[in-house]
Amino acid sequence: MAPVIVIMLDGISADTFARFAARMPHLHALAARGLAVERVAADVPATSLPGRTGILTGLDPSHHGIYGNLVWDGARFRYANPDDVRVPTLPQQALAAGLDVAVLGYGMVRPEDATTFHHAWWAHEMLQRARDEAPIPADEGWLRTARHADASGRIAALAAAGLPAGVPDAYAGDRMHYLMSELTGDQTMLQWTAALASTADPPDLIVTEVLTPDSVQHVAGHDHPFALWSLGYADALVGEVVRGLEAAGRLDSTSLLVTSDHGHGPVDGALYLDALLPGATCASEGGIAYVAVDGAGEADRIAARLRAHGVERLAGDHLPREQRDAVAAFTVPGRAVGFELAAPAERAGATEGPSRYASGHGFAPGTASDERFLVVAGGGVEPQRVPRAASADVAATVRALLGLPPRGVGRALC
Repeated sequence: MAPVIVIMLDGISADTFARFAARMPHLHALAARGLAVERVAADVPATSLPGRTGILTGLDPSHHGIYGNLVWDGARFRYANPDDVRVPTLPQQALAAGLDVAVLGYGMVRPEDATTFHHAWWAHEMLQRARDEAPIPADEGWLRTARHADASGRIAALAAAGLPAGVPDAYAGDRMHYLMSELTGDQTMLQWTAALASTADPPDLIVTEVLTPDSVQHVAGHDHPFALWSLGYADALVGEVVRGLEAAGRLDSTSLLVTSDHGHGPVDGALYLDALLPGATCASEGGIAYVAVDGAGEADRIAARLRAHGVERLAGDHLPREQRDAVAAFTVPGRAVGFELAAPAERAGATEGPSRYASGHGFAPGTASDERFLVVAGGGVEPQRVPRAASADVAATVRALLGLPPRGVGRALC
């Protein structure tokens, strides 16, 4: 079995990958010599934590339990954490099969499910009361990842060789500090990936990610020059892994799988939930709104109220079964409209207006801009072009590359 590296590039859509090939030469060189899937279906909702979890499980949220960045716990919508994942992840399965697993900065994985582990540099963003003496219990999943000190000795050895020993706290300063911490964090994870994959005894599976394209597109717009720069930055980090493998003579004998958790596209505007549903408990997943309800009757009444604003209720079959009477899901079909909890101060009381994001994701199911790409090269993968694949096919492909038995969901593409 060839070692497998999984790299998730946050927020690069299928259309962006195709349109801006010149900005991503390393990725397109990999695609030219391996498997290239033009369009991978988005998860519902097409937001960060469901997408990350789908890649690592091959299941939809009704099974793995992460149906949004925020989930309902009976009292509040709070950030999902790695302990909320209800099924074994690929790192967990690989470790149980006796494989050597490194998870470097990829969210939604527990430290105990990897041989070598470093938390996502953005983990503290998911903590509601991270710096309180008594954080809410659900935050413990993220706090445990942030506190984890790698016992494998690998990261310490990389630091001794001159690579970074860790990442800065992105939340310890102003916005400039955050931006530079983001760039540093992404670069460090890919530098570590390149170095570990090039050692005499590389891990059987390395899972890592790059966040920068998503955050830049949200602020600048999906085809803004700054957003295009972020594509090139992510591509250069992948190129660093490729160069490391090439220098070690391992490029052809290592399987590199690169994909995204969701796409990105222009946002037409926003609907403000505080004015639409005064007093309701809501959460926003981009173009999908969740509302806490007390049974089907209340959900029907809210749906009738929202219909006047072009909002339709989703069937909710992507929700875990026991949540379907407690959470109602809504979206705006045919429009790239995001939901926001409250209007800006200058538009207080308005139900609709401009969005705080220039680009977004998580729109109505089937929205083309939410779809993503997949590239797999090396390790004996033959050149192949596939126009479309299901979300579950990504995990099935990783499982096949690792020699793990299929789970009956998704199809291995190589």
